[in-house]
Amino acid sequence: MRYCGFSEFMHDAGLAFISEDGRIEFATHGERYSKSKNDPELPDECWNMVKGDDSVTFYENPEIRLNIGIYKGGKKNKSTHKSMIIYSSLDYDHCIDHHISHAANGFYTRPWESAEDTVIVSIDGAGEEDSTIIYDHNFNILDKWSLPRSLGYVYGYATKILGYKILEEEYIVMGMAAYGEPVVFDQMKEYFYNLHCAGYDNRVMLEKARAMGEGNYKVFLENLKTNISDEDFAASVQALAEYVMIERCEFARQFGSKLILTGGCAQNIVAASKIKPMFDDMWIPVAPSDAGSALGAAAYTYCKENNKDRIKWEGPYLGYNIDREINPKDVVKHLLKHTYCGIANGRAEFGPRALGNRSLIADVRYPVRDTVNSIKRRQKFRPFAPAVLEEYAEDCFEGPMNEYMQYTSKAKHDYSSVIHVDGTSRVQIVKKDCKSVIRQILEEYYDQTGVPMLLNTSLNIRGMPIVNDEYDARHFQGMYDVKVF
Repeated sequence: MRYCGFSEFMHDAGLAFISEDGRIEFATHGERYSKSKNDPELPDECWNMVKGDDSVTFYENPEIRLNIGIYKGGKKNKSTHKSMIIYSSLDYDHCIDHHISHAANGFYTRPWESAEDTVIVSIDGAGEEDSTIIYDHNFNILDKWSLPRSLGYVYGYATKILGYKILEEEYIVMGMAAYGEPVVFDQMKEYFYNLHCAGYDNRVMLEKARAMGEGNYKVFLENLKTNISDEDFAASVQALAEYVMIERCEFARQFGSKLILTGGCAQNIVAASKIKPMFDDMWIPVAPSDAGSALGAAAYTYCKENNKDRIKWEGPYLGYNIDREINPKDVVKHLLKHTYCGIANGRAEFGPRALGNRSLIADVRYPVRDTVNSIKRRQKFRPFAPAVLEEYAEDCFEGPMNEYMQYTSKAKHDYSSVIHVDGTSRVQIVKKDCKSVIRQILEEYYDQTGVPMLLNTSLNIRGMPIVNDEYDARHFQGMYDVKVF
């Protein structure tokens, strides 16, 4: 028997399997198979992976969703009525609360053994009706915020007002923030903390609250946006995110010296970098948003039924396997001549980051940022991340960094293609035991150039999922004239 977890219907659907011995067999985002970015549903290809004797856990409590009636239908804009019918007919063995699935995703994959000194902070838009929950190591609630106070909602509506896609392009706003000043932060903060946290018992209460301005983020933020630049507006909402996340983690610190930070807001790497020094240790799951909750759901049932407090975390390469040999010398030879290429090899990464197996890499010695942004159809102000050999990381960067691009650190070099306007980089440390071919490519590149890092971004174009299988790789190479190894 395997333990299966799935997340579906809101956004960013996911599927995961854990074996009887606690090993993660597979984990993926539904979008990688449907080819629809942030797809809220799992395609048939994913459902066909589920076996009849699998123990299946859903990542939410649908009865709460049905009771409060605020399910929005996700990206595909299903009607509320149709969505409720779908919720009512789900086929699974277990279900857990939304934030429990976020918390379990982080807690059961944590890299340290001890549990009693661990505290969990889950922050997102909303799970059922709660937006932020702080748990102890037994998943007892230490504190929580309910709708309408929601950092995820405020950031999401700010993203939409700036012309980007809510629940998808918040990271663009985070990058833009470095170009502005937080001129309306104080107004945002006052508004946010004046929102009550009682939650909604039903749709009537929700409508009454919105009529009074509670949770009507769009109107409030549109008024704030008047007469200020996009950059200053982005800087202001980013400042709010940092303030709120730090405040919540400061509260959590009294209950534990080691932090699990999870939920969609945990992807705010600037805030996470400021939180990390507050704790003796800190872990952000590689997929902290709803897709990662599929793994959390599977892990929760596995651990509860087998009296375990961790599963076997062996790295993020958990998805579809492109099984072919790559010669690192050939890759570097191409890089030195053409400056960039794609890598589609081995098992796809779980989570939003390409970490070497589905990557577009480039030679940092040249001004390749505009070229790569052009290939990916991205805004030219967008930053890129470096992948650096572990043994040279501290020579090149100062500050928090890890294998999963979850923090920002100050650059101590002048390779501008991987440095943001504020002098920081979102670093991927590539360890000697890294399971991706990116390690061998970096070693060969270093041997030939003396430079221990490459630009590393996801192998996709804006608005499309990361390349998943052999067909995707061939299509990317043909459409965008990028050699893919």
